[in-house]
Amino acid sequence: MTATGLVCSSCGIELPQNAKFCLECGAAVSTAAKPAEYKQVTVLFADVVHSMDIAAAVGAERLRELMTELVERSAAVVRRFGGTVDKFTGDGIMAVFGAPAALEDHAIRACLAALGIQEEAKRLAVDVRERDGVDLQLRVGLNSGEVIAGEIGPGALGYTAVGEQVGMAQRMESVAPPGGVMLSESTARLVEGAAVLGDAELVHIKGASDPVAACRLIRTTADHRPSGRTDPTLVGRTWELNTIARAPR
Repeated sequence: MTATGLVCSSCGIELPQNAKFCLECGAAVSTAAKPAEYKQVTVLFADVVHSMDIAAAVGAERLRELMTELVERSAAVVRRFGGTVDKFTGDGIMAVFGAPAALEDHAIRACLAALGIQEEAKRLAVDVRERDGVDLQLRVGLNSGEVIAGEIGPGALGYTAVGEQVGMAQRMESVAPPGGVMLSESTARLVEGAAVLGDAELVHIKGASDPVAACRLIRTTADHRPSGRTDPTLVGRTWELNTIARAPR
């Protein structure tokens, strides 16, 4: 499904499909601009716990080294499970599973990546504790739903996902325990049977007057792993597939 308009390269607002000029800032619409798309995704946020305290203890240069190492390791995990690193947030990352390439199992892939990122952080934390005397821990949050994904602004800003589902993923990260992964209710539903989850709990998040449901990701089950292909699985086509298999060659 395609969004209703293009995105202005100057101010970033959505435009009508055939707009020549931006209705907000008046900038000419580039013919190279690409329409955004609605995508069903799972968004991952990972953030360092007490990053300001770590910065004060180790200094800016050492913090840069630590964050570079952490981001490189985390990005490798995200790519391993078919995700896209959307942005570096200063002391963490945002990643998307299901955009630009659609993934039927985006939620379980995001869960596997979240656990993998925590494992990498724990390995790095051992060296950091020995060398710097500080504890390095991450919080990770996941949320699933529909976003608008595409190139925002000039090409240098690149591909990104926007929408309230992105904000909810960040809120899940903010309420995750240090070293843990917190799932929103929507993500928990999608991985039911493929993951072991903690008890559902109500958490207070920024911007919401009422608490929202969430649960902690404990582990994924051994018999659920993403396949190497990202194509959707054919369902309910057993008779047709068997007919093709028996057809003379």
